[in-house]
Amino acid sequence: MAPSAVSSRRRSVLIEATLGQRVAWITAAAAGTFLAVSLLTFDAADPPSHVVAVHNTPIANLCGSVGATIAYWTYHVIGYGAWILLAGIAAWVVARFRGIDLPHTGIRALGLVIMALSISCMHELLAPGVGPLPGARAGLIAQAIVSQLTIYFSGFGTFLAVLAALAIGLVVAAEQIAFALPRLLVSAVRGVGRARPPRLPSLSLPRIRATGSAVLDEHIEEEDAWEEEEDDQWEEHPEPRRRLSPRELREKIAKLPVRMASNQPTATDEDIQRPDDFEGYEFPSLDLLADPDTSFSDRVEEAVRTQAAALESALQTFDVAAEVVGIEAGPTVTLYSLDLAPGTKVSRINTIASDLARTVGAPNIRIVPNTAGRTTVGIEVPNTAREIVCLKELMSCEAAEGMRLPMFLGKDASGEPLVADLTRMPHMLVAGTTGSGKSVCINSVIAGWMYTRRPDELKLILVDPKMVELSQERYGLFRRAGVRDIVAYNDLDDEVLAEIGDPEAEDHRDRVPSSLPYIVFIIDELADLMMTSKEVEQSIVRIAQKARAVGIHLLLATQRPEAKVVTGLIKSNMPCRVSFKVSSSMDSRIVLDTRGAELLLGDGDMLYVSPGTTQAHRAQGTYVSPTETRAIVGHLTESAQPNFERSLVEIRAASTDDGEGEDCERDAMFDEAVRVMIDSGRGSVSLLQRRLGVGYGRASRLVDQMAMAGIVGDHKGSVAREVLITMEEWDEMTRLEDEHDELAA
Repeated sequence: MAPSAVSSRRRSVLIEATLGQRVAWITAAAAGTFLAVSLLTFDAADPPSHVVAVHNTPIANLCGSVGATIAYWTYHVIGYGAWILLAGIAAWVVARFRGIDLPHTGIRALGLVIMALSISCMHELLAPGVGPLPGARAGLIAQAIVSQLTIYFSGFGTFLAVLAALAIGLVVAAEQIAFALPRLLVSAVRGVGRARPPRLPSLSLPRIRATGSAVLDEHIEEEDAWEEEEDDQWEEHPEPRRRLSPRELREKIAKLPVRMASNQPTATDEDIQRPDDFEGYEFPSLDLLADPDTSFSDRVEEAVRTQAAALESALQTFDVAAEVVGIEAGPTVTLYSLDLAPGTKVSRINTIASDLARTVGAPNIRIVPNTAGRTTVGIEVPNTAREIVCLKELMSCEAAEGMRLPMFLGKDASGEPLVADLTRMPHMLVAGTTGSGKSVCINSVIAGWMYTRRPDELKLILVDPKMVELSQERYGLFRRAGVRDIVAYNDLDDEVLAEIGDPEAEDHRDRVPSSLPYIVFIIDELADLMMTSKEVEQSIVRIAQKARAVGIHLLLATQRPEAKVVTGLIKSNMPCRVSFKVSSSMDSRIVLDTRGAELLLGDGDMLYVSPGTTQAHRAQGTYVSPTETRAIVGHLTESAQPNFERSLVEIRAASTDDGEGEDCERDAMFDEAVRVMIDSGRGSVSLLQRRLGVGYGRASRLVDQMAMAGIVGDHKGSVAREVLITMEEWDEMTRLEDEHDELAA
């Protein structure tokens, strides 16, 4: 270190010190000097000494009557051990002047008091006739302690007790000096016989002449040579990292860069990655979506820096050799990268995870032991404020470019957009308790498709477990076309498609579709579907295994991720998994094959596992408000009428077995009864009795037929059944049924 660097460092300490610190340094230094001079110039004949009858006139003590009084009572009560207290005051003044913070000052002061009394007791034991004041030459306190201990432990036992107290006081007051004593003794033994004189500790820097800094440079080089030799001798015991003071820690954290993903620029409808309009079809406008919060980054930066300082201070408190070297602030959590000292295990952090969370004021923390491409350990700490991830912001990014079925899932832990293509998954499992954000996630996925895909490109089947079954596949058409998947089929030109059909049929061109849309099954509650039939699991697995090539994908959701619902077969065919907050670590293992989902915060906080990896990544899910959902649905309703798949909404004539093998056809009043139910919004047998003027038996059969047709829900005791469709949907279903009957005739 150059002299200029040394002097500049000294100056920087003085410049950065506060006025209160400077006053404390000067006051402590003056008080210590006054006390030291008083003790050094003590005269037993000065008042108020009891040694002589006539006191000195004038007083011999250089600090006058006050100094003489302080010195007399100090020697009379404490003895020579008072010099230990003076040494402690001097060490504190020097440390504070150099900017070194000594933690646990009160405890260290107690250790100094124990050392001072132990020194005086040792004086009383070994040299009771030597001292400044006859009658109590080692001090009244030491005399009383030694006299009592000698009664019970004799001389040698008392000596051992006093020596142990001295060692304890040294450890409490200055543990580094205490633990360094054995090392110094070993060094002294090893250094015996060397030609070079033993190294003495340097108490101050040599004087620097005005002509240059050669003396200082020579001294520093000598010091470095000795330090290198000492390091070679003790390299098997590396020095622990120096604990930073609160001020030094704040300065260090303030210099760390905080990685915060900037908000995407305001998007327009032209920025969305989607095809051209189709036969006048008008996509929803981005004006229907809420604007993102652009001030989140500015508001959270200071908070995450304060949190980083608290985290590193907590690690120092629990003696974990680690420091914060990186900060990545996300919408919900901030990832702090820790650099562990050599030999420090990650398990040490795991054992104090709860204490770290308490120290930084967080409900819980999540430790990420390994991350690809990094040698650091990550700690995810919840933010004091959370960002609402808006669909409008995600749709303006370029992450969805080239995707066939983009899902705007949210932002990852570092604030980057999380967008995935369902066709590459090819199926996804979503789990989470009530209120965790599972349904909002599904709504955001559907809303994203409404903005990026035309009706002829994507068909949605929103599965009600009581109504829908898969009844068709496309492999026959692909076999005739000589293609392997839906992408290859949609790339065929018209000439190839014309050869697929029967040339002799007049409408052979109309029977061969020019392109096939993707089909996505969205099951909002897998548990209900699994409980309706034992064959459901087999059907789901069969679809998952065979439907990818034909453009059919599954999105399964459940709030009960139990082993009997999310079975091994289903999970093995769902490589993409998203878990919101679950109730236990067992549920997290069922969904993600790892713990962590039980520690999530709810309201969209999620863990995401993509195909090809087993590591769960944390993210904040996209929030689509009910207002935005209603606006999108309202736009679609005004743009075009819904187009239902006939085979899925066709109403079959309900039949029941009367016990004699005769089937009962649908009641003649079925249509009128359905309209009564839809108008009232209640599936009640007594309502049909009153409105239609029929008996209980006939009204009950009508309700059962409507339940089999999926118009009303299941029986719920005394509560009226739920009506599942609207009047417009009923009219569309009856129209399709009439067309089907005409074609069949």
